[in-house]
Formats: sequence, structure tokens, C-alpha cells
Amino acid sequence: MNKVKLSTKKELEIYMNPVRQQLLRQLEIAKAPMTPKMLADKLGISASGVQHHIKKLMSLDLIVLDHTELINGITASFYKPTYASVQIGFDLSDDNTPQREVLVQDRISKTYDGFMSQMKKIKNQYPNSDVDTLRQWGDIMSGVVHLSNQESQELLKLVTDYIESHAQPAKDRSPWEYALILYNAKGELDD
Repeated sequence: MNKVKLSTKKELEIYMNPVRQQLLRQLEIAKAPMTPKMLADKLGISASGVQHHIKKLMSLDLIVLDHTELINGITASFYKPTYASVQIGFDLSDDNTPQREVLVQDRISKTYDGFMSQMKKIKNQYPNSDVDTLRQWGDIMSGVVHLSNQESQELLKLVTDYIESHAQPAKDRSPWEYALILYNAKGELDD
């Protein structure tokens, strides 16, 4: 999987735009490439506006032209995400740190909101379901696990490899949105 590291203010501003975040999300959950018109209908904005945002995201190598088709005498362009792993530069100490923090908080919040909305729909559709049945649709887990340094590295690698190997859509798979936070909670960090 390609990695895109956002290190400049301009790159962060391109990526952080809320419409572009929605556009990327729509492309990532779609099972097939989409045209600007298809995306415009999903997002409720103009196709020309979508085209503008696509060009900005293409400049970061986050979207590519998949193919074109002649439809009713008009050439339609179909776009797809590159499924790149985006690194927003938390390793950098610069003036853009507050923007990076806002971006992360927003992504976590939107993922949580999407989870709650989906769970309400599922509970309404299956009102007498038990917890284990509902879990097939998603879950939120929190707690503490105790890991050695080697085990923590193994866990992070396992999760990262699994996510990267399932980033692209397939006909027999559903899109699952996630926000995962793992960190060493020890008060005193060893050198």
C-alpha cells in the first residue's frame, strides 16, 4: 500500500477540507469507480465542484482516473481512491500541529457518529437481537491490555497489515469504517 505523508500546510489544507473528506469516504466505500456526477448526487453538490475537489485530491495522489466510458455521446471519467495510507505528520513539530489534531478528532468523531447511526438502524430492523447478534454489525471496545514491547510491536503490525490487506473493495465484502487508537498508557516511559 502506498503511503502519502502530508507535511506542508498546503497539503494539510487540501486533505482536511470537509467536502474532500466526504468525497474520499464515498469513493472508499463504493465497490466501483465513480464519476463526478455520481459523487455530486451523493454529496448534494455540483459535478463541477466535485471535479475541482477531485483535482486537489489527485495532487496528493489520493485519487486516480480509473477509466473513461462513452455514455450517450459524452465521455464520462470514472475515479477511484488510491487506497493510500495517509500519514498526517504527527512526527513533525511545526505550526500545523493544531490542524493535525483537529483532523484526527474530526475523523474519530465522524466514525463514532456513523457507528451510532448504523446501530440505531440495525436495532430498529432487528429489535429483539442480543448483543452477540448485533456485534456482527460492529462494536466499540475499550480497555487495557498488558503487552511487552515486542508484543505491542506485533499487535500494531498485525492490525496494520490486516487493514492494508483489506483496504480495496471486493464484490463479496462490505465496507467497514474504523477508528482505532492504541497507545502505551504507562505513566513513566522507559528510555
